[in-house]
Amino acid sequence: MRGLKFKLLFASFVLCAAMSSARAADPTATASEKFCLGLIQIDNIDIIDKQNIVFKMVNGDYYLNQLPRVCSNLSRYNAIMYRTSLNQLCSLDIITVLDTIGGGFEQAGSCGLGKFKPISKVEYEALRHPSVEK
Repeated sequence: MRGLKFKLLFASFVLCAAMSSARAADPTATASEKFCLGLIQIDNIDIIDKQNIVFKMVNGDYYLNQLPRVCSNLSRYNAIMYRTSLNQLCSLDIITVLDTIGGGFEQAGSCGLGKFKPISKVEYEALRHPSVEK
């Protein structure tokens, strides 16, 4: 039994190391993009539209996560939830969109996260309040 636990622990370590090296070798990633954000560092999550979410960090930084695909049920008026066994939210994680139904929540679909791109507060405000062209 002890040998099996060790083998499972070792296999988990190897899998995590392989995922880390695969992330590091991604040719589409820029130096400033992040694959993960620490959960305790996230202060606020702002859904911009069906494909863009901004994460405001406790230190005042902002990260835009442009989902790889449009998330049809995602809107500014929905909440999201996520489950992770780590203390980080990563580009490989899935968010679940929640609809408000009769004072409670109902799951309305799930979508994968993309990479976290740092943006300025000015860029964030422009995303939140796009100017109306006439």
